Amino acid sequence: MTAPPDVSTTGIHRSVAEIVRVVTERESIDPAADLFDQGVTSLAFIRIVAQLNAMHDITLDVSVLEDASVDELSALVVRSVGRHH
Repeated sequence: MTAPPDVSTTGIHRSVAEIVRVVTERESIDPAADLFDQGVTSLAFIRIVAQLNAMHDITLDVSVLEDASVDELSALVVRSVGRHH
């Protein structure tokens, strides 16, 4: 049985960073910098968002992001999880 995701702000940030790391196959990503500026492809970003949607049973509206960074994406997940529960 899989444990439910940690929906604390810290837990969500950690899970977003881990998903980004796994999908992009990179050891380090600057969480404050735009992922596209760090060489992340659109396809990889779509995969990241899809995994977050599935993990938290949400539908992220990434059009509201100022930057496609781990920090901004994490904050969006936190807001979306809060509305969903």
